[in-house]
This record gives sequence, C-alpha cells and structure tokens, in this order.
Amino acid sequence: MKFTFGYTNPTTVEVINRQQHVEYKILTGYGDEKDARAAVGNEGRGTYDHYFDGYHFNRKPAIERMESDIEDLEKQLDKLKFALKVTKKKKWIEVKQTN
Repeated sequence: MKFTFGYTNPTTVEVINRQQHVEYKILTGYGDEKDARAAVGNEGRGTYDHYFDGYHFNRKPAIERMESDIEDLEKQLDKLKFALKVTKKKKWIEVKQTN
C-alpha cells in the first residue's frame, strides 16, 4: 500500500505487511521509519483527531481512532449493501400494523 505525506516536498512510501514484520520503502522524497509510521497511523485522520507522531509508544490513540472508524464504516457499508439490494427490487409490499 502506498502512502504520501508532506506538502512542499511530498514523500511517497510503500508499506508491505509481512507475516513477522512490516517492510517500508521510500519511493520518492525523504523520510525514515518514524515518518512512515506517522503516515500510516494518520491515515483517515480528521482535522480534530489525535495526531500520531510516529513513535511506537504513542500509537494507542491512533489505533483506537482507526478501530472506531472501521466499525462505523462497516455499519455504513452494511446499510449501503442492503439499500442496493432492496432498491433493485421492483415489487414492494406494505405490511399493515396489527394491534
């Protein structure tokens, strides 16, 4: 997976998840492991979310944010899949409420 960070001199890093470790390669620009970790850990970060600085011991808030985002997006994806499925159907039947 490729990640890009920086504004004036953008750096692109390729990150590969291996079984025992993570490999990263700087494709363009300059950076180190801390910069690569920060780029990955801040993926999907909003303006007011915690900024992950790339140091291993500061990663917990970034992990919690990403887990929460994934949970919300999975719920949204389930709704979209359901909506697509029922929108394709032509026949809708109203079920009357019985008391």
